[in-house]
Amino acid sequence: MSLNAPYTDEIEWPHGLEPFDANSFKIQANPFPHFAWMRENAPVLKARTPTGDLWFISRYQDVQMALRSPKIFSSSTFDPDVLPLILLMDPPRHTRLRETVARAFTPKAVARFEDQIRQLAVRYFDPMMTNGGGDVVEDFAVQLTIGTIGALLGIPVSETARLKSWTDDLANYFGRVARRAPGSPGDKEGVNEFLAFLKSVLEQAVKDEDETVVGNLARLWKSGDMDEADALHFCAFLFGAGHETTTILIANGFLTLCEQPRLLGLLQQDETKIAKFVDELVRFRAAPQRLSRITTQDTEVQGYLVPEGSHVRLLPGSANRDSAKFPDGERFDIDRDTTGHIGFGYGIHACIGAWLARLEAQIAFQLVAQRLSAVRLDGNYPVLFYQGGTLSNTGPRSLHVKLTGQ
Repeated sequence: MSLNAPYTDEIEWPHGLEPFDANSFKIQANPFPHFAWMRENAPVLKARTPTGDLWFISRYQDVQMALRSPKIFSSSTFDPDVLPLILLMDPPRHTRLRETVARAFTPKAVARFEDQIRQLAVRYFDPMMTNGGGDVVEDFAVQLTIGTIGALLGIPVSETARLKSWTDDLANYFGRVARRAPGSPGDKEGVNEFLAFLKSVLEQAVKDEDETVVGNLARLWKSGDMDEADALHFCAFLFGAGHETTTILIANGFLTLCEQPRLLGLLQQDETKIAKFVDELVRFRAAPQRLSRITTQDTEVQGYLVPEGSHVRLLPGSANRDSAKFPDGERFDIDRDTTGHIGFGYGIHACIGAWLARLEAQIAFQLVAQRLSAVRLDGNYPVLFYQGGTLSNTGPRSLHVKLTGQ
């Protein structure tokens, strides 16, 4: 006999933890205490919302099972014809779109950009060194990741601030329309401006016979093999996802070094540990903390009945700290075997840009290891965390640090 999952407001939470709410900005800044308690006490949990129940699944084995079962846990939580983003698509439409760009994101293809990424990293890290620090997010990570994804895709990035604002609007609009999140003022207008900009980029790529990712998408659009909405939204998604989560990953890396200063010494003693540092960072503190799905049939999770048509939030940020999979999972361990982590997703929707994100982060922390003797928080500024509701991203949106050179 199947059990009924409890509601967040029906259970007694421990002292210091309010009932779990994915739209809480406070919880979004640090969801991990909630996740730890949920894994142990309420691995399947429901929340009441104005549009119906919302389900949360927090244990590794259950999150992985759901990601392995896209026919039961569908990504089409919102009509992809209304908002044609690949995150909302199931095969075969999802497969067709992904295959159009997959070759550009293979390890071999990404490796060709290594020198360019390194040059960008030095360009934006040098001024921070000269100034003795700064905002790691705005002064370094945003500049590096937007420059990198722009070069790979073939999108001009002369106005970084405007592009960052547009991708923020895209994330907020997507959250508001498809994820029951608050959104932000003017997000729809910003998205429309972004799409108009990308249309002009695609038009120019056709004229230039451009061989970039954007050029290939433009030719598919013009030949009729891809409609305009899919081409524009896919470009927008690739650009936004290609910089936003990596920006936060790098910022989370700096935050981790500030919290655990001994780690910098380990990176300096053995640079082979930089790749391990980045992989453990993705497990321990990746940007995306939830993945949205809808069930296509009745199914059971941990003995609880999840009815057909249920809106589910899988919590990979919780799953990655599950000690049943990763012993002592709440501890950052640079020497840990991270095999099987789902910080880059899993299955058909695994992050297509995972190799690029790894390379950018590794280059960033190579610079840190080679040039710094210390990195610490600048107490003159608060650490500001992302506030989009829905847990779509968790990490600093502003992180001021002081840097001491070697």
